[in-house]
Amino acid sequence: MQIEEFSLERIQSLYENTVPYNLSDSGVHPYTLKELLTGEELAGLQEIQLGYGWTNGAVELRQAIAALYRDRTGDEVIVTNGSAEANFLLVSSLIDPGDEIVVITPNYLQIHGWAMAIGANVKTSALRPENGWELDLDQIEDLVTDKTRLITICHPNNPTGALLNPDQLDGLIDIARRHDVYLHGDEVYKGSELDGDEPMSIADLYEKGIATSGLSKAMALPGLRIGWLVGPAAEIYDTWRYKDYTSITTSALSEYIGQLVLAPKRRQAILSRSKTILRENRALLTDWIHQHPRFSFFPPKAGGMAFVSYRANIGSTALAHSLREEKGVLVLPGDVYGLDGYLRLGIGERKAQLEAGLERLGEHMQQFS
Repeated sequence: MQIEEFSLERIQSLYENTVPYNLSDSGVHPYTLKELLTGEELAGLQEIQLGYGWTNGAVELRQAIAALYRDRTGDEVIVTNGSAEANFLLVSSLIDPGDEIVVITPNYLQIHGWAMAIGANVKTSALRPENGWELDLDQIEDLVTDKTRLITICHPNNPTGALLNPDQLDGLIDIARRHDVYLHGDEVYKGSELDGDEPMSIADLYEKGIATSGLSKAMALPGLRIGWLVGPAAEIYDTWRYKDYTSITTSALSEYIGQLVLAPKRRQAILSRSKTILRENRALLTDWIHQHPRFSFFPPKAGGMAFVSYRANIGSTALAHSLREEKGVLVLPGDVYGLDGYLRLGIGERKAQLEAGLERLGEHMQQFS
């Protein structure tokens, strides 16, 4: 089997722990355990047996996740090691060699890469930047054939922070339903919407909708490595068969904490913290771009990142590496999404870190015409 290097993850794994200013993350600055848990809850960690739990996730945790969705039970949920494992299990269990899938781009290209590796025919439909990263429903309709098994979208979008309006989402679901294909939403940024209410999940809106999500991004808890899949019970059971061949189970400590933070009031408090950080930093970045006219962007509507275009005589990968080497600032080049001329900037960091990183980016750009 041939598999492409996942360049986005490789850049981050190589450099994110070596730079003084990491603006490559798409989440929100994480909690410490002391900040997150009460003294009683911290003490409760000492009573947890460090053994194997349920391979599909602790019953109580699956029930807490199911409660985030409409009319779901724990049998329609599987707990995974981050949403990355959830995406991996989705493709492994649902897609066979020769199947077609439609990936809406730009996107976190894990599903794209893994589907290609197992022999699927991957088609892409690009969001339209000229209209604020809108969906091209006509193009998606043209791409779907009788061999199409799955349409997948990252919603809210990585890297643009875009959200579909209700008409676009209804149109996408209508295409999937008429062609009787699965519709997958990578919803790990769901809950971080900055200008309105949290939308309903694709898993709630369509009978063959499947959602992956987790605690890493909007919930600011990436170190727990808790993710999940939600969908029809039969399809979720199929993913469980594949999980038996991968990680077996998730951490007992993480599952305990995950159950606590998904209690409704606690979840809303965490999301409120995330939104406060992201709104303040989005305003900071907007002001900075107004002062640096070589950059432009559509302000993100959700998530911990902004996709910023720039005008300079240097490609995005070369620019990102030179910025890291000369200024100690790590950003992601648009090349990792197949879109040169862009940088992905994390806006979930502490304000002082973002300010310092942006100052250095502005200085660095002065050498390029």
